[in-house]
Amino acid sequence: MRLTPKNQKICDKYSAYDEEGNVHCSECPLKVGNPDNYDFRCKANSHYSRKRKEWVFDEHNTGRD
Repeated sequence: MRLTPKNQKICDKYSAYDEEGNVHCSECPLKVGNPDNYDFRCKANSHYSRKRKEWVFDEHNTGRD
């Protein structure tokens, strides 16, 4: 999914490495999956399929340029 400029800023903030070398994607408001179950779907790498009625991973576009 293509991110809006506002969502891109959010993604950049939470996907940046901190002082300890960790990212904070599990805390990001754009996540749509459950990272505790190794479900790393978010608005940057997935889109909502009306047909399947669930979030599915994008095939080619990660949402980040």
